[in-house]
Amino acid sequence: MTATRPTGYGKCAFLFLLAGSLFVQGQGPDMGWRYSVLPSFIRPSQSDEIPGSSTSILAVARDSGYGELEYATTRGAKRWARERATQDGSIWLMDAHVEFRRDENRVIEHILITADDPLMSAMVMAPAFYEWFEPMLGDGFHVIIPDRNTIALYPRLAGEIPPEDATALLELYQLATYPISREVFRAQPGGLQADGILED
Repeated sequence: MTATRPTGYGKCAFLFLLAGSLFVQGQGPDMGWRYSVLPSFIRPSQSDEIPGSSTSILAVARDSGYGELEYATTRGAKRWARERATQDGSIWLMDAHVEFRRDENRVIEHILITADDPLMSAMVMAPAFYEWFEPMLGDGFHVIIPDRNTIALYPRLAGEIPPEDATALLELYQLATYPISREVFRAQPGGLQADGILED
């Protein structure tokens, strides 16, 4: 049996597929993996604790469609997802909708971040997240992630979360199809630390 020589079209298709596979290999194992904040009842095989948290964990996941997530099972995926967060964190923030609420003196009281991305909680683990918001809200600002599509930020030095905001965020958590946490986290340069919990 002899192999036939590929036609011009066959050569082009082969070279296109080869170039595509090399591009994907150069980008890492998968562009969709994100090191994200997830509810702790999920417990994938590769997960990390958030210091002080009783309801949330960190794990690498990707969107598999129809509201479902797939979880990474290797440490390599975690390392790669952290590298992507370092490289792409600013892009994730620019793609999200960021809304500021200020007082009568134009001081920022609250920042609300929303996006359609089911893994938007990954942005809080990106170095750019702390670099962007620490100058506006101060060191150790508060982070609340009630569901997959909402992140609320508050200056920690301003005191407790305003009661009306706490009620609204708790309601978001309770009514969410995909809730994340009702905990209040403190942002740090390397990630998050639990700092309290929203109460009725």
